[in-house]
Amino acid sequence: MNIIVLLSIVLEANQQLMIENGKIQHTNLKESVNPPDEAALEEALLLKEAYGGSVTVLTVHHREAEKHLRRALAMGADNAIFVKTDEDLEPAVIAKLIAEQLSSLPYDLILAGDFSTNGGSGQVGPRVATILGLPFLSKAAKLEVEKEAVFITKESNGDLETYKGKFPVLLTIPQGLHTPRLPKLSSIMKAKQKPLEKKTAAYQNQKDIQTVDFSYFVNDRKKILLEGELEDKVKQLAQIIQSHIQE
Repeated sequence: MNIIVLLSIVLEANQQLMIENGKIQHTNLKESVNPPDEAALEEALLLKEAYGGSVTVLTVHHREAEKHLRRALAMGADNAIFVKTDEDLEPAVIAKLIAEQLSSLPYDLILAGDFSTNGGSGQVGPRVATILGLPFLSKAAKLEVEKEAVFITKESNGDLETYKGKFPVLLTIPQGLHTPRLPKLSSIMKAKQKPLEKKTAAYQNQKDIQTVDFSYFVNDRKKILLEGELEDKVKQLAQIIQSHIQE
């Protein structure tokens, strides 16, 4: 089974962002692999261990991403592809670039996280499937292969649904499905010798969907302290709510 895992490189959480001229300044900001994508990689490695085959990781990013791909190789991936862009791109353009790369690669299964912590749109996986004309399921929780058939179980509104189909297929994986494995020191050393292909993206940025501006949220909430007995507080609260309804 040839498995492709789509990795996005995102800003790590709990960092102070600096915004200048409506753009995020990336200087001194730390990045890491998108957590849901790490869960997708772990699923790919488990499938490889169960059914054999190979795992290729692919990322499209506007900054250096080799160390993140090397870590994925150390975790157990066999090959890596880094498509470098000049700028941070919208999901529609990223999906086109990924689809172009996949058009020349053999694959049975494509896995991706169900969303990115950078934007949270969850668009890249479904867009890639649409461009390539592949069947697609989101939030896959279990995958089993029986002869030429693939059985996929996913969660839907608290219930479990099982689908039967054939390869190739694209699935997105929820973050909580797996805890990614930690690479061993020996695997980290071996990863330096594994193939990592670097490419420069050729694209035309779409003008119909663009990020125009980034800005901080302005917290202008009023702080009101209710005093007195409980009955008095309830009356005060009711008056406040009523006044906002009338505005």
